[in-house]
Amino acid sequence: MRIGKRSFPGRLTLEEWLALPFRERADRVRRAQNDLLGSFQFCAGKRCRRERTCCGDDPQACRHRLWRQTAPKPKTLRRELARLDRLGAL
Repeated sequence: MRIGKRSFPGRLTLEEWLALPFRERADRVRRAQNDLLGSFQFCAGKRCRRERTCCGDDPQACRHRLWRQTAPKPKTLRRELARLDRLGAL
């Protein structure tokens, strides 16, 4: 038995990813982007800082907080964020 490549947020395969409802996929994409950018460092929630991942109720709020920061984003980081955005369109 061959296991599919788990390159989608939450370590899901393509089939598992497509089986999720759109809102759940969008939520996982936002959380993955927040984790990639290190939003847990600036989060007010103790659980996010402790687990070093986005655990809050609203990942969009963390994303807005991160984009208000003025630090430049490296090219590879921007490329990975764009890839995650495209996953939401599947």
